Amino acid sequence: MKPVLRSFHMFARQIFKDAMLAAIYCAIVLTAFFIRFGVPLIENFLCGYFEKEAILKDYYLLFDLLLALIAPYMLCFASAMMMLTEYDENMASYLAVTPVGKKGYILSRLAFPAVIGFIVSIVLMRWFSLTAWPLGMILPASLLSCLSSVAMALLLFAFSHNRVEGVAMGKLSGLLMLGLFIPFFLSSDVQYLFSPLPSFWLAKFCMAPNLLFLLLAALSSLLWIWPLYRKFHRKVA
Repeated sequence: MKPVLRSFHMFARQIFKDAMLAAIYCAIVLTAFFIRFGVPLIENFLCGYFEKEAILKDYYLLFDLLLALIAPYMLCFASAMMMLTEYDENMASYLAVTPVGKKGYILSRLAFPAVIGFIVSIVLMRWFSLTAWPLGMILPASLLSCLSSVAMALLLFAFSHNRVEGVAMGKLSGLLMLGLFIPFFLSSDVQYLFSPLPSFWLAKFCMAPNLLFLLLAALSSLLWIWPLYRKFHRKVA
């Protein structure tokens, strides 16, 4: 475990030396403050201007879901970018044959950041959410957000050859978050066309807490993670 922790420490130092990746962490905080304080201000302004009782309030839960997802998504995105940099410099293959090993490499580069994202997501949901969230809902929502973010990071690494391609892929991988919006705007059965997206089931679960939705959200994430992890494993060989 010590080699893995040392590898993670080295990884964290590299991220904070990279201005673009370090800015990602600032974006998490800024987004949280915008959702908590900016959205209600905009809601008050719009309601006053259009003389309505509520405009954005019906979508406060959607903003909370974005809040739950932003930390693990950004942290895993930064991890994917750093792994692509190491892959481009042949560092990934080198670390895989050191005492760190392949499992240790993915632990230090992806699992640890995902766990940190999980913790940060809980904190943000506790202090910056727009609606009331019991801890029994915060925990599974944050966990599901982390699983879908890990899938996104593996997707970036598996199908990109360098960091430039990773940034381009990152824009496309943002489509994985599209599922959050679907249940809020589509009430017909057409919405189930988006069922392969883990974020779709995350939104369904948070809108109507149901064990089936929870299981489907976890299963859909794992169905993305498993083949992508196998591709990652071969790529780092």
